[in-house]
Amino acid sequence: MPKLPFVLAAIAIGGVLALQPGLNAEVARRLGNPFGAGVVSICVSFAMVVVLFLSMRQSVSWGAALSMPWYLWLAGTIGVIFVVGTLWLAPILGAALLFVCMIAGQMIVATLADAIGFGGYQAQAFDPWRIAGIGLVLAGVWLFQRAA
Repeated sequence: MPKLPFVLAAIAIGGVLALQPGLNAEVARRLGNPFGAGVVSICVSFAMVVVLFLSMRQSVSWGAALSMPWYLWLAGTIGVIFVVGTLWLAPILGAALLFVCMIAGQMIVATLADAIGFGGYQAQAFDPWRIAGIGLVLAGVWLFQRAA
Protein backbone atom coordinates (compact mmCIF):
# COMPACT_ATOMS: atom_id res chain seq x y z
CA MET A 1 0.00 0.00 0.00
CA PRO A 2 1.52 3.39 -0.94
CA LYS A 3 2.27 5.65 2.02
CA LEU A 4 2.13 8.97 0.13
CA PRO A 5 -1.56 9.72 0.86
CA PHE A 6 -0.92 9.07 4.55
CA VAL A 7 2.22 11.22 4.53
CA LEU A 8 0.24 14.05 2.92
CA ALA A 9 -2.54 13.64 5.50
CA ALA A 10 0.03 13.82 8.32
CA ILE A 11 1.53 16.96 6.79
CA ALA A 12 -1.93 18.52 6.56
CA ILE A 13 -2.66 17.65 10.20
CA GLY A 14 0.68 19.16 11.20
CA GLY A 15 -0.14 22.31 9.25
CA VAL A 16 -3.48 22.74 10.96
CA LEU A 17 -1.90 21.91 14.31
CA ALA A 18 0.50 24.83 13.83
CA LEU A 19 -2.48 27.18 14.10
CA GLN A 20 -3.85 25.86 17.41
CA PRO A 21 -1.38 27.41 19.90
CA GLY A 22 -1.74 30.88 18.41
CA LEU A 23 -5.52 30.65 18.36
CA ASN A 24 -5.57 29.34 21.95
CA ALA A 25 -3.17 32.10 23.04
CA GLU A 26 -5.55 34.67 21.58
CA VAL A 27 -8.45 33.04 23.45
CA ALA A 28 -6.35 33.25 26.64
CA ARG A 29 -5.63 36.93 26.00
CA ARG A 30 -9.32 37.67 25.51
CA LEU A 31 -10.39 35.64 28.56
CA GLY A 32 -7.51 36.90 30.70
CA ASN A 33 -6.61 33.37 31.78
CA PRO A 34 -4.62 30.61 30.04
CA PHE A 35 -6.39 27.83 31.92
CA GLY A 36 -9.76 29.25 30.87
CA ALA A 37 -8.55 29.08 27.28
CA GLY A 38 -7.51 25.49 27.89
CA VAL A 39 -10.99 24.69 29.18
CA VAL A 40 -12.59 26.30 26.12
CA SER A 41 -10.28 24.43 23.74
CA ILE A 42 -10.74 21.07 25.42
CA CYS A 43 -14.52 21.51 25.73
CA VAL A 44 -14.74 22.23 21.99
CA SER A 45 -12.57 19.16 21.34
CA PHE A 46 -14.79 17.07 23.60
CA ALA A 47 -17.97 18.25 21.88
CA MET A 48 -16.50 17.53 18.44
CA VAL A 49 -15.35 14.02 19.34
CA VAL A 50 -18.74 13.23 20.92
CA VAL A 51 -20.51 14.30 17.71
CA LEU A 52 -18.09 12.19 15.63
CA PHE A 53 -18.43 9.23 17.99
CA LEU A 54 -22.23 9.32 17.94
CA SER A 55 -22.39 9.77 14.18
CA MET A 56 -20.15 6.74 13.56
CA ARG A 57 -22.44 4.43 15.53
CA GLN A 58 -19.62 2.11 16.53
CA SER A 59 -19.64 -0.01 19.65
CA VAL A 60 -17.16 0.52 22.47
CA SER A 61 -16.16 -1.84 25.26
CA TRP A 62 -16.35 0.73 28.07
CA GLY A 63 -15.63 -1.93 30.68
CA ALA A 64 -12.19 -2.44 29.16
CA ALA A 65 -11.25 1.08 30.24
CA LEU A 66 -11.29 -0.01 33.87
CA SER A 67 -8.71 -2.72 33.24
CA MET A 68 -6.27 -0.64 31.19
CA PRO A 69 -2.74 -0.16 32.52
CA TRP A 70 -2.26 3.17 34.33
CA TYR A 71 0.09 4.63 31.72
CA LEU A 72 -2.58 4.52 29.01
CA TRP A 73 -4.48 7.21 30.91
CA LEU A 74 -1.53 9.56 30.27
CA ALA A 75 -2.80 10.18 26.73
CA GLY A 76 -5.48 12.56 28.01
CA THR A 77 -2.99 14.29 30.29
CA ILE A 78 -0.65 14.80 27.33
CA GLY A 79 -3.48 16.59 25.49
CA VAL A 80 -3.85 19.04 28.36
CA ILE A 81 -0.09 19.58 28.53
CA PHE A 82 -0.06 20.29 24.79
CA VAL A 83 -2.98 22.73 24.83
CA VAL A 84 -2.01 24.70 27.94
CA GLY A 85 1.75 24.51 27.35
CA THR A 86 1.61 25.69 23.77
CA LEU A 87 -0.85 28.49 24.38
CA TRP A 88 1.53 29.77 27.07
CA LEU A 89 4.67 29.39 24.92
CA ALA A 90 3.26 30.56 21.55
CA PRO A 91 3.37 34.31 22.28
CA ILE A 92 6.87 33.98 23.76
CA LEU A 93 8.51 31.83 21.10
CA GLY A 94 6.41 32.49 18.01
CA ALA A 95 4.97 29.76 15.81
CA ALA A 96 8.12 28.67 13.99
CA LEU A 97 10.42 28.35 17.03
CA LEU A 98 7.66 26.73 19.09
CA PHE A 99 7.05 24.07 16.48
CA VAL A 100 10.66 23.35 15.62
CA CYS A 101 11.26 22.79 19.35
CA MET A 102 8.19 20.58 19.59
CA ILE A 103 9.27 18.61 16.53
CA ALA A 104 12.69 18.07 18.11
CA GLY A 105 11.07 16.77 21.28
CA GLN A 106 8.70 14.58 19.30
CA MET A 107 11.52 13.10 17.23
CA ILE A 108 13.64 12.32 20.27
CA VAL A 109 10.82 10.67 22.24
CA ALA A 110 9.37 8.94 19.15
CA THR A 111 12.77 7.49 18.29
CA LEU A 112 13.12 6.16 21.84
CA ALA A 113 9.55 4.79 21.74
CA ASP A 114 10.33 3.07 18.44
CA ALA A 115 13.58 1.65 19.80
CA ILE A 116 11.84 -0.08 22.70
CA GLY A 117 8.41 -0.59 21.14
CA PHE A 118 6.67 1.56 23.77
CA GLY A 119 3.10 2.80 23.57
CA GLY A 120 1.81 0.45 20.93
CA TYR A 121 4.57 1.20 18.44
CA GLN A 122 6.34 -1.70 16.76
CA ALA A 123 10.02 -1.79 17.76
CA GLN A 124 12.33 -0.34 15.12
CA ALA A 125 16.10 -0.27 15.18
CA PHE A 126 17.96 2.81 16.34
CA ASP A 127 20.26 3.62 13.44
CA PRO A 128 22.62 6.38 12.28
CA TRP A 129 19.97 7.84 9.94
CA ARG A 130 17.64 8.50 12.84
CA ILE A 131 20.45 10.08 14.85
CA ALA A 132 21.29 12.27 11.84
CA GLY A 133 17.63 13.28 11.49
CA ILE A 134 17.45 14.29 15.14
CA GLY A 135 20.74 16.17 14.76
CA LEU A 136 19.37 18.11 11.79
CA VAL A 137 16.21 19.07 13.67
CA LEU A 138 18.27 20.16 16.69
CA ALA A 139 20.37 22.26 14.31
CA GLY A 140 17.10 23.79 13.13
CA VAL A 141 16.18 24.60 16.73
CA TRP A 142 19.53 26.32 17.15
CA LEU A 143 19.07 28.31 13.91
CA PHE A 144 15.49 29.32 14.70
CA GLN A 145 16.31 30.45 18.26
CA ARG A 146 19.25 32.54 16.98
CA ALA A 147 16.93 34.32 14.57
CA ALA A 148 14.33 35.04 17.26
